[in-house]
Amino acid sequence: MKIKKFKARNFAEALELVKKELSEDAIILSTEEKKGVRPFVEVTAAVDYDNEKFKAQSSKLKVRNSENTTVALTVNEIERPEVRGQRSEIENKIFETQDSRLTTHNSSIEGIKSEIEILRETVENMRNNGYEISLPPKKRMIFSFLRERSVREEFALSLCGKANDLNDIPPLISADIKVKESGISNEGCKKAVMLIGPTGVGKTTTIAKLSALAIKNSKRVGIINLDSYRIGALEQTRIYARIMGIPLSIVSNANELKNSFSKFAENRDIIFIDTTGRNPNDEAYINYIIEICKTEIPLELHLLMSANCDNEFMMKAYEFYTKLPIDYVALTKVDEAVRFGSLYNFLLTYRKPVAYITTGQNVPGDIESVTVDKLVNLILEKGAYKC
Repeated sequence: MKIKKFKARNFAEALELVKKELSEDAIILSTEEKKGVRPFVEVTAAVDYDNEKFKAQSSKLKVRNSENTTVALTVNEIERPEVRGQRSEIENKIFETQDSRLTTHNSSIEGIKSEIEILRETVENMRNNGYEISLPPKKRMIFSFLRERSVREEFALSLCGKANDLNDIPPLISADIKVKESGISNEGCKKAVMLIGPTGVGKTTTIAKLSALAIKNSKRVGIINLDSYRIGALEQTRIYARIMGIPLSIVSNANELKNSFSKFAENRDIIFIDTTGRNPNDEAYINYIIEICKTEIPLELHLLMSANCDNEFMMKAYEFYTKLPIDYVALTKVDEAVRFGSLYNFLLTYRKPVAYITTGQNVPGDIESVTVDKLVNLILEKGAYKC
């Protein structure tokens, strides 16, 4: 499915542009009139190029008019004389939508994000204005299947636009996610690996697991602890370090971190850095991590997110974590989640490779490398995680 906005001096010219580029089967999603020194109209339209049958069945947009009856409009039908007279009312009461806040980017990733954001806003406005897109039975089944697994509505609609049946969904999701090539292995890692993430995602436990695996692979490990904020976190790190015979350094700022790293770097193969678990909305916390990332330490940044976090929290957190130079993401507490579509939402939004997942509290166990196929199977599961 292709979604695009068109600008023109008036509504008629905009429709001509839609027909010329997207064909006469395009769906008019929204229109808005812009005032000012040079007024113009803006039309958002969509077309499905992948499936002719679907295009024919879903080319009409169903809306509620002032008499609460259903009106179906395509690009051609909206130009009929009997409809043209009602155009102003339709535009003002039904098709009104907010401006897109996105800047068009040349890169494919930014283009995808832009299209998703436009689709999300369009769906939200459609719901608020009391009208809906009618999906044919096959598409409706795919949409319901994805929504039952907590895939966000706008992402589910995007997948529906590309899929002919459920068998098309796994390869489509596969194309949207990436994994770290060396997986959970420390091969190819930078000298220091720092874990960040919201409170309670399991950073300290995960560092213990990663440290144990590194030792098993004959690596000399050091741990630096930046987490003096949470009660008990420091003691937990001390216990893990003592059991595994790993040197531990406790620091409170970027300069102390740099000094500790320099000492460890002389005889340690890899240094894991544990950070304070804070709400990502905390600007001071984000700025603190940014300051650390600006040091000369060869740092690899892992963002941990719990699989049982709700969708809204994950999407809100993105606004803050996107300011950081994240290298990889890791999914924790997979064993505590029931629906895994939120993982797809998370990965599609962050566009970072997955390094590993954790599936329990056992140290050094309950941590796994992943493949794209394994993640796809997990995302499409419904029910508790199966080891």
